[in-house]
Amino acid sequence: MEKIMLAISAGEWEGIQHRPHHFMRRSAKTGWTVIYLEPPATLIAPLKNKQMLNRWRNWLKGLRYVEDGVYLLAPPPTLPFGNKIRVINKINQWWIAKTIKRALKTKFSDGNQEPIQIDLYAFLPNAVDLLPYFNFRKVIYDCVDDHGAFTGLINADLVYQMEKELMGQADLCFATAKQLMEDRKDWSKHFYLIPNGAEYEHFAREGKAKGEGKGTDAGIVEIPEELQQVPHPIVGFVGGISDWIDIPLVTSVAKQMSNISFVFIGPVATNVDELKQLPNVTMLGAKPYQQLPEYIAHFDTCLIPFKINKLTESVNPIKLFEYLSAGKPVVSTPLPEVVAYQEVVEIAGNDEEMIEAIRRTIQSSEKEKQRIEKRQEIGKANSWDARWQQAVKYIEEGQAEENRTYVTS
Repeated sequence: MEKIMLAISAGEWEGIQHRPHHFMRRSAKTGWTVIYLEPPATLIAPLKNKQMLNRWRNWLKGLRYVEDGVYLLAPPPTLPFGNKIRVINKINQWWIAKTIKRALKTKFSDGNQEPIQIDLYAFLPNAVDLLPYFNFRKVIYDCVDDHGAFTGLINADLVYQMEKELMGQADLCFATAKQLMEDRKDWSKHFYLIPNGAEYEHFAREGKAKGEGKGTDAGIVEIPEELQQVPHPIVGFVGGISDWIDIPLVTSVAKQMSNISFVFIGPVATNVDELKQLPNVTMLGAKPYQQLPEYIAHFDTCLIPFKINKLTESVNPIKLFEYLSAGKPVVSTPLPEVVAYQEVVEIAGNDEEMIEAIRRTIQSSEKEKQRIEKRQEIGKANSWDARWQQAVKYIEEGQAEENRTYVTS
C-alpha cells in the first residue's frame, strides 16, 4: 500500500529552508510519497505583491515533481481574512480540499495502482477545517511557532481556538520549544517535544581562505564574491529579517562598532532603512540554501538578534544549530531556547552587552580550536536526521484513532 504524506506548511518550498522542508525530505526517504502544499495567495495578495500571481499559475499546473519522493501542490486563490473569520477559513479549506482531491485522483487513479493511505502532517492551525474532507490514516500536528502571537491580519483568539481543536483531534502532536508545550499541555494527550536541528554535514565546512577568518582543518572554502571586499572581522546574520528581529538593537551596535563589518543575509520584510545606510553594514538579500555554508564560513561571529516577546519566547531557532555546526561563535539575545546553550553561546540583553560579547568572540584565543570542536559537537548532536528519527518513531508506534469523526466549531 502506498503511503502519502500531505504536508500543510506556511513556507514556499523554494524559500528559506525550515523544519517542514527538512522533515518532508526525510519523510520521502522513509517511505512516504510527499505532497507538499504550498501557502496560498489570497485574491487580494497580488495587489501588494505581483509575484503572488505565480502561486495562482502554479495552482493551474497541478502536482509538480520537485525531487525524489516529493511533489509540490499550489492551492487555489483563497479569500482573505481566513485567520480572522472562521467561516472564511472553512470556505478556503473546502476549496483547497477539492484541489488536493483532484491532484490525488490524477496521480493515483490508475486501476493498477495499489491502494493509498494518507497521513496529514500539519504545521498550521487552520488545517483543522480541512479534516472533514478526508479519511486520514493519521493526523500529526507540529507546533513550530506561537501562531496566535504573530502580527498581521489575524484574530489571535480564533487562531488558538483552531489550534486547540486540531490538537484535540490529532493522533499526535509535536512542539519545537518547551514554552509551546507548556502553553498547550492540556490540548493533547499525545504531545512530544522535538526541537529543531540542522544539517550538520551541510554546514560543517568551515575553513580558511587567503589567511582570513578563524578556520579549522576542514579545508579551504572559497570566499563568496560579495564578501571579498568586506573587511574582517565580520559579524553575520542569516535568516528572515522581519519584525521579530531587533533592528534598533543591531543598528545601535553597528553604529558603535564602526570597525566591524555587519553582514545580513535573508529576505527583508520590515523597515531597515537606518540600518542599511551604515557604511559598515552589508545587506545581501536571500541566498540559496546550498550556498549558505560558504557565507557562514567567512563570518567571524554569528548573530541571533531577536526581540524578546511572546512570539520569540517560544522560538527554537534553526540558525543556532546551523551556526554551531559551522563551528562559529554565536551572540544572541536571551531567547529561552538559546539560553539553554549558554555554555557555547554569548547571551546579550542590550547593546552594551552585545558589543562586549562580540568583542570577546572576535578576539583570537589559543583555545579556539577546542571551542570550535565543542560547538560542532553540539551541532552534530542536534541534526535533522536525529530529530526525524524521533518523529517517525512516534508516528509509526502511535495508533490512529478508529472510526475518526472530525468536529469543528
